[in-house]
Amino acid sequence: MAIIQGPFSVQRILSNNAVIANTVSGQDVILLGKGMGFGRKTGDMLTSPKYEKIYVVPEGVAEQQALNLVEQVDQAVIQVTEEIIELAKRQLGQALHPRIYVALTDHINFTLIRLAQGMEIKNPFISEIEAMYPDEFQIAQQGAKLIAEKLQVTVPREEIGFIALHLHAARHNRSVGESLKYSKIINKVVRIIEAEVGPLQEQSSINYTRLLTHLQSCIHRLVTLTTIENPFMEQLKKDFAESYELARQIGDIIGKELKMKVPDAEIGYLTIHLERIRSKNS
Repeated sequence: MAIIQGPFSVQRILSNNAVIANTVSGQDVILLGKGMGFGRKTGDMLTSPKYEKIYVVPEGVAEQQALNLVEQVDQAVIQVTEEIIELAKRQLGQALHPRIYVALTDHINFTLIRLAQGMEIKNPFISEIEAMYPDEFQIAQQGAKLIAEKLQVTVPREEIGFIALHLHAARHNRSVGESLKYSKIINKVVRIIEAEVGPLQEQSSINYTRLLTHLQSCIHRLVTLTTIENPFMEQLKKDFAESYELARQIGDIIGKELKMKVPDAEIGYLTIHLERIRSKNS
């Protein structure tokens, strides 16, 4: 964290050892230090307080969440997480949901604890995450390099996938659990396709990428109740009967996972993607 000298205007006394204050530029900060809040009152000016920790509260982050974060997590972890978030905002060219400041910091902190204890991090959806969210995955890779440089911890590829999920969720105002759920569904679908048409060995191939992108778009349309048209349904059923049947089975699985019916138009477009893969693998 950068050193901020003050002055600060006290906005709220959190405890004898913590206050929320404003900087001259209007930023909310949490100041922690022995006796920092003792005898203070709202409006007091702190010219050069001898704080032990300072945390600039991002806009949209609740005060209590910010306090818990700065009390429980090492500042070096908070700082590197914020650098990853700022990197993502610059490269994606958009704001991220404020929840990422707490969620990603907690996640990285817990990951570092697990790695220090020698625990293995497993991510069975890593291939799908990398293919579906390439921008977020690339940023997460850069984030892993920052963690290695600043904290001297090597972040495994599996964890890079989880960081990418956090970035994707914040980018689209979703919960990480929701993004992970969709990745699980797509992973399940890919396994079913592989059982039917053989291994999808060339996972960077254009047909594989198109399939994952389509599945992702299909799920998004379903959960947002967005409809599409497919004027070729009868022809697809006739010309690509095997692929259509597999697409229909996959549609049933997706529908069961999302608790909704998958429209015929979606089945039709999935048929086209499956036929491309079937033709390539035959």
